Amino acid sequence: MNRLHTLPPTEQIYRSHVPPQYDSFPIEKYFATRFSYQDEEEWSRQIRAGKIIVNGKVALIGQKLRASDLTITNGGFRIEPAADRTLNVIYEDKDIRAFNKSAPIPVHPCGRYFKNSMTEVLKDVYPDEVPRPIQRLDVTTTGVIVFARTQKAAAFLMQEFKQNRVEKEYFALVEGVPRSKKFTIDKPIGKLAASKRVVGEEIPGSQPARTDVEWLTSINGRSLLRVIPRSGRTNQIRVHLASEGLPIYN
Repeated sequence: MNRLHTLPPTEQIYRSHVPPQYDSFPIEKYFATRFSYQDEEEWSRQIRAGKIIVNGKVALIGQKLRASDLTITNGGFRIEPAADRTLNVIYEDKDIRAFNKSAPIPVHPCGRYFKNSMTEVLKDVYPDEVPRPIQRLDVTTTGVIVFARTQKAAAFLMQEFKQNRVEKEYFALVEGVPRSKKFTIDKPIGKLAASKRVVGEEIPGSQPARTDVEWLTSINGRSLLRVIPRSGRTNQIRVHLASEGLPIYN
């Protein structure tokens, strides 16, 4: 059964506050760095076209941003990629909801996805609540994801994740067969241009990352692995396994 949902063209308006580490960044550099699915030239074009607002005023090229500035970007009407918008609730109480995340769908609006994202779907289904995801899962990743229903619960749970007091376990189907039944990948992860993430200490801004892996079974040159990330880098499992010659089977 095909559960992919294609939306009609929607007006994509993004609101975000400038994090402290981007204080004093020129606006075009800020957008190209933080939202790198477009390069600086394309962001500059949108600024000149008056499509970006900062604190209620049309932004100007070269304008320096301050921490906590509110930016609003009008991406115009676009057709988004199809997504599986199914919400499978597996646990619920007064503080949290846990979902079995489907795929493909991002947690937040990102790249070419906007309304086809979990937070936007939840706004429609639970209009009286603010969607507060406690962790991230990639667009093509399925698994348990937790949303806090109150600010107090969100603050507590995010601290638990930050202090590594929550263990996350994944199953990954990969191309190839690992050399060992159990092993740890301990390699820093950094980001190159166009949001591509790779391992290597020489990558600017790379951060430590560690993943524990256990082989479960293999068939026809593919393997099923149990994977436990010990850090929370974006695309960590995918990048780490690929660095070992074990790319995720899509």
